[in-house]
Amino acid sequence: MSTVHSDGVTHAPSSGLRTGSIGLGGTLMQSIAQISPTLGIFYTIAFATSQTGVTAPLTYLVAFLVCLVIAVPMLGLARHLPSAGGFYTYVSAGIGPKAGFMTGWLYAVMVTIVPASLAAFTGAVLHDELDGKYGFPVPWWVYSLAILAVCFACAYRGIVISMKFLVVMTCFEMCVGLALALSGLFHPGPGGVNVSGFDPANITHGSGFFLAIVLSIFAFTGFESAAAVGEESRDPKRIVPRAIIGSLALIGLFYVITAWGLQLAWGTSNLAALASSPTAPAFVLADRLFDGASIIVLIALVNSGLGVCVACTTSATRTLYGIARTGALPAVLARVQKRHGTPVVAVYLQSAVAAVICLAAGLPLGPYNLFNVLGTTGTFVYIPIFILMNIAAYLYFRRRHPEEFNVWAYVVAPIVSTLALLLIAYNSIVPLPAMPVTLAPFIALAYVLAGAGVLVLRNLRPGRRDWMSRAGELPDIE
Repeated sequence: MSTVHSDGVTHAPSSGLRTGSIGLGGTLMQSIAQISPTLGIFYTIAFATSQTGVTAPLTYLVAFLVCLVIAVPMLGLARHLPSAGGFYTYVSAGIGPKAGFMTGWLYAVMVTIVPASLAAFTGAVLHDELDGKYGFPVPWWVYSLAILAVCFACAYRGIVISMKFLVVMTCFEMCVGLALALSGLFHPGPGGVNVSGFDPANITHGSGFFLAIVLSIFAFTGFESAAAVGEESRDPKRIVPRAIIGSLALIGLFYVITAWGLQLAWGTSNLAALASSPTAPAFVLADRLFDGASIIVLIALVNSGLGVCVACTTSATRTLYGIARTGALPAVLARVQKRHGTPVVAVYLQSAVAAVICLAAGLPLGPYNLFNVLGTTGTFVYIPIFILMNIAAYLYFRRRHPEEFNVWAYVVAPIVSTLALLLIAYNSIVPLPAMPVTLAPFIALAYVLAGAGVLVLRNLRPGRRDWMSRAGELPDIE
């Protein structure tokens, strides 16, 4: 039987997950790994430079500030509503169960599918580098399936092993990224060491600068995933908000320093060559700065790809579990394996969906196209999720905790970030990108329609609507 606590939120008797298993470090690494720092910078720096030249580091700094504004209302919700359901619980408690379901559905579907594209991309990078440089011709999809198999094993065995895995991999990849970037300070290319990348006067094309910021903003997405492991952390009301803001701060610093360092290493007088490089600039720089040891960068990129797949698998399975626990999705998805404390059916489902999409879509489209299409789809999915969260934060604190209502946190920040997100959405579809990326907004729309269909079917019979009264409930994890 559920109980009502003094905060006015309905609480379930207990969480079936392994509560109190991870501390701030593990929760922080969940967010950082899902951001995928090394992939995020190594594969966006060329585009950012092509759009805005030497001021690419400034775009990451501006994107970081925008993401901080987006995170502000989320911090309050995370402090009051620690739940594996994450956005589902936030929006259900603030707006209502139907809006909450659609938000949770979109997030769950997106992070269920993301490992398919990241595994395909990482497998393709492995294939290209190992075949081209070392004559090791293993098909990309073999590497991709191996990555997904590791994700399944981590998800199945439980949160502790997943977090240990993420801590080791993420620390290694960030060290490699920083080492490569800082090498540019000691061995700069043409142009020497300078700070022209942070001078707004060097912005030559405003539209290009804006496009680079758009891409940079979504290189930060994933900071919110600490919420998915809130029930399994030792003090979620304190740890989750710290992990959200901490991951943003660390990645913001990492991106800005690394972007600056990579440009210096390449040479700020020759950035056109960086922007048009057919090989990822990190590999080119590693061969020069690390005496041909670009294999280190490859290992870091594989770590990054594997890390984001593990983190997304964790987010997806916990979100599905959190939604199913209230009855909004079939109860079987809330089944927890007692030995490891994992939502085992959700793990099976997510792993199967990721593997099928990786092969069924990756083989005809190609792994890089699959990555670009589904990555852009994620952009369109994040926009309504964050906007609904903004509305939920305003309503939740206005109605339930007026004593904590803050105009900056729950009015100004949500309005600013919502306007920024709508502007991003407009500029992402006008004009439509070239094929196959032009499919992205339509795939996102398909996610919405599928969720609406599930919601309608779930509510066809009056006896199946009880979940709506439980949508914002929290487990007793204190």
